[in-house]
Amino acid sequence: MSTNMFDLVPVLEDIKILGDKLKTWIECMECAGQNIYVGTSDGCVHYYMMGISGNSSGFSYQSRLQQQRIIGRKPITQIIAAPQINILFVLSDGYITALNMFSLEVINNYIRERIKGVSLMCTNETPMSKNPSCIEICIGRKKGIQLYIATSDRIVSSGEIPLYDPPLSMSMDGEYVCLASSFQYVLINVKNGRTQNLFPITVEETRPIVKRISQGEFFVNGPSSLGMFVSTTGESARAPISLTNVIQSVAYQHPYLAFLSRSKIVVYSIFDQKQKQDIIFKYGRFVCSRDKKIFVPTSKDIYMLCPIPINQQIKGLLKQYKIDEAIKLADAGVHIHELTAIQHKKMISYIHKFAGFTHLQAREFDKAIQEFDQAEDIDFRHIISLYPSLLLDSCHVSFSDDVNEFYRSILSVVEDNTNELQNAMIALFEYLKIIRSEVKAYRKELDTCLLKLFIELAKFDELINFLNNDNDCDLNESIATLAENERYHALAILYCNYGSISESLELLIKLASEEIDDFTKPSLRYITDVISRAKDPNVIWKYTSWLLYRDQLAGVEVFTKYRVMNESVDLLKPSYILDRIEKYPLALRNFLEYLKEQYHTKLGIIYVESILSLRKDLPKNDDELARERNCIRKFLEESSLFRAQLLLSRIQNTDLFSEQALLYGRMGLHDKALDILVNKLIDHVAAKHYCVTFTKGKNVAERKKMYFSLLSAYLTSRNVDANTAPALELLNDRESDIDPVQALQLIPEDWSIGAIGKFLKYSVRSSMNSARMLKVERGLSYVENVQTKHAYRRTVNLTAVKITDDRICQVCNRPFGESKFVRYPNGVVAHLSCSRNKNICPVTGRNFCQEG
Repeated sequence: MSTNMFDLVPVLEDIKILGDKLKTWIECMECAGQNIYVGTSDGCVHYYMMGISGNSSGFSYQSRLQQQRIIGRKPITQIIAAPQINILFVLSDGYITALNMFSLEVINNYIRERIKGVSLMCTNETPMSKNPSCIEICIGRKKGIQLYIATSDRIVSSGEIPLYDPPLSMSMDGEYVCLASSFQYVLINVKNGRTQNLFPITVEETRPIVKRISQGEFFVNGPSSLGMFVSTTGESARAPISLTNVIQSVAYQHPYLAFLSRSKIVVYSIFDQKQKQDIIFKYGRFVCSRDKKIFVPTSKDIYMLCPIPINQQIKGLLKQYKIDEAIKLADAGVHIHELTAIQHKKMISYIHKFAGFTHLQAREFDKAIQEFDQAEDIDFRHIISLYPSLLLDSCHVSFSDDVNEFYRSILSVVEDNTNELQNAMIALFEYLKIIRSEVKAYRKELDTCLLKLFIELAKFDELINFLNNDNDCDLNESIATLAENERYHALAILYCNYGSISESLELLIKLASEEIDDFTKPSLRYITDVISRAKDPNVIWKYTSWLLYRDQLAGVEVFTKYRVMNESVDLLKPSYILDRIEKYPLALRNFLEYLKEQYHTKLGIIYVESILSLRKDLPKNDDELARERNCIRKFLEESSLFRAQLLLSRIQNTDLFSEQALLYGRMGLHDKALDILVNKLIDHVAAKHYCVTFTKGKNVAERKKMYFSLLSAYLTSRNVDANTAPALELLNDRESDIDPVQALQLIPEDWSIGAIGKFLKYSVRSSMNSARMLKVERGLSYVENVQTKHAYRRTVNLTAVKITDDRICQVCNRPFGESKFVRYPNGVVAHLSCSRNKNICPVTGRNFCQEG
């Protein structure tokens, strides 16, 4: 308890107004701003004006008597100041008197009905009324408590709650009153009158004391020397205070409680409920907190507990390493308006910096960094600056002067202990990784530091992943660091990220060729990616040639995966690329598969030659040969932009019948193709698949022709009996689109109706459905024609025009006779010669074009 929270200073010493009356003493007091009101045992109220003076060595208080007023012969037991309405409420002999705060004149007719039988009173410190010009007062009587609302001109009762026992001490907050009776503490809701018994007390052993602490919270002097905190819900959110002395009175100034005993004043904090200071003081009558001041009167003197400046209190707590308590005290400084918002931020930052360096000195690096991170006036660059050679050379940041007395760098903390230095770097590394996603400014400093930490901590795989993703590393410093530590793979990635493709590829090729060594190696696919970023065709071919020699598929991906081709650049034209990769068969084939259809003949030849080559060395049922044949079959089915005759000539004298059939199909010789599938391969599934493939996107007539060709192949072959079953299956399959008339002419006469019944039934239904649909279409067309004519007639309003001998022109008023005439949309009929404009009525002048 080396840190003091208060100084005890005199405010009024040896009050002269009391004279030599030994039987006169101070009974109560009140304070409002610099105004002090003292109530004495002889029934007098004294008004003093408190002044303050001092210098850097300390402050002193002087008080001058302004007014005094005798209320009666009985002692003044309580005074309440209401500065909002400039009124003093004085309690003496059970009566309340209203006085002017400055003249101490009694305000007549203010209390219309005399308030008597009062034992104590308190104000509501969280008023229920929103009117700032009134106060709420709760008074205690023998049979209950009564609520009043006081304004500038009168005081009126607003409610009453009966009690079995008179209150001995009470405080009010909002709609709750906490009071002590002679046997228990009670919490009362004045709105609904509900009462909650808290806990019993024995008045002979424990002095009843109730003090409001904050909104919704009270302090009460409990049994067994325990100071209890009670919320308006009847529960306690804080641990009790264990009191070592019998207390006479309690005062509260956030965040401290001051307890008066017979011989001293003891100060406790509500944050941790621990004793912070004790002051030897005898003959004190009571302590009271008024207007954020704590006063301690004796019989004839008044002292004040003057708070030590909060900055000094906080620094005292920090010297005892009470970090959390120092932060709470700084927050309390804002609460009591001793610290502005800006001062509070600076103080909190100071506390966190102190805590950070304290943990740093203890080699608790994770905790130190967490504390530094919470200081608002520093950022991660300040933390990095504590470490040797991790901050960018161009970045100059340092801690403020307020930490000079306890500043330590990492090297001064760890000294020569490499393990501790490693632990410190690990802590920084984890911290930077966490904040990296949130940091917007100074990204270059952060990422460059991370790069250095990856190297220092030998996290080489993570370094490669880090550089392969977006980063803002400083190029010059990162290059120097990576080169110095021989991290060539990472250096190559860095070069690539910043557009130095040639430098990157030189390093990558040397690493892949093992001319230089590193803990990590680049993949050939990554080298392909880097080559694809080059702009110079000569650079592309220089390294692609090397890559093709090492891995043909990786090399050709420069052109297939990354599409490094350009028809306007000679060295990047597809024809030139084909010439350059001609000697690499796998690359050539892969490239041709990627290219457009104009190169499909060459690709087809490669497929054929590959199959013919494999047939010489491998058995017919080999898996690799089967894969190649599936590959060419898929190619022949999907593409038609190749010279089928040329490919067919290569396999004409082989047993590659399925491939021959597909080539015949591409030549339009479907009968030959189907003959091979039906009679040579005897593969009915393949024959049907052939029909589906080559009729895709075709019209109905083409589909019927194709399926009829297949049926003909079945029924005109040398082995008709063997083909009967697949022929019937084809006929009876609804997906087979076969013309029924042609089919019936081809079907053998010895087939039964039952065998082709399904086909006949479907054909008849299909024909009838087509006929019905044709009738429906015809009917719909007729209806549409009628509707169109009707709409046309309604639009142009066509009606018959009858010309008789007595019908005259509406323009010239002469009969029409045999003359030509015109009719306008509005019904006007006139000679053709009288109609100058066909769009404007000659009678009304109406313009039909403008009407749309």
